[in-house]
Amino acid sequence: MLLKDIIGKEVIDLEGRRLGKIRKVDIIMEASTGQVEAIILGSKNNRFLIPWHGIKQIGSRVVLIDNALKYIKK
Repeated sequence: MLLKDIIGKEVIDLEGRRLGKIRKVDIIMEASTGQVEAIILGSKNNRFLIPWHGIKQIGSRVVLIDNALKYIKK
């Protein structure tokens, strides 16, 4: 899967809250290791910074994220 493949998927947390469809995606990487630390998902009205470990599953239509994490609206 490529990063662009998650555009259009809906983001849902483990409690079933729908956070919106992904319209834009950016990544935050550790420069020295190249490891992905977080992704920034943009929907129509919100942007969420989600730690990489907070993504539980990427399915064919949805991205499931951990509801215990704090999501930062930008």
